[in-house]
Amino acid sequence: MKRQCGRSAGGFTLIEILVVIFIISIVTSVALLTVSRNENRQIESFTHELVQLVTLAEEQAMLQPVVLGLALDEQSYQFSTFQPGEGEKKPSWTLFQDKMLGPHRIPEGIQLGVEISGQRQAAERDDNQDEEGKPAAPQVIISTNGDITPFTIYVGKRGKKPRYVITGDADGRVTSKLLS
Repeated sequence: MKRQCGRSAGGFTLIEILVVIFIISIVTSVALLTVSRNENRQIESFTHELVQLVTLAEEQAMLQPVVLGLALDEQSYQFSTFQPGEGEKKPSWTLFQDKMLGPHRIPEGIQLGVEISGQRQAAERDDNQDEEGKPAAPQVIISTNGDITPFTIYVGKRGKKPRYVITGDADGRVTSKLLS
């Protein structure tokens, strides 16, 4: 019986294992950065969309002329028009049903914090409808001359610090800013 000289094929060398671990760590890092960047882009896009829609609603209120409102809750936001009561009919709010100012879902993973006239409010509204099934009064009112209820909306990842702030001034100016 003859023994074979040389190296036996019994496993991987330490260098081979370290190279594989290094490659896996690089791929994981790139994947995590990409996911984080996409979430930040989604928050930025949502913030700019909301600013543009509030600005559009202000223009719509002045052109029609009609009083509009913005209602926010944990999962959606929506614009509505004020219907003044006449005779027996009570004043009420009617939801917009068009594509631009109709109801919008808040993307999953995004959380809003709302301040109206300097007072912090929960973005959760259990009273989205009155006793007749009509939309309840919105948090932000947009008048026919373009004035709005002063508001601040904080936008960020759910459970994290807000990343953007949207501010609406009483004179109708709506801006967004990246928080540091």
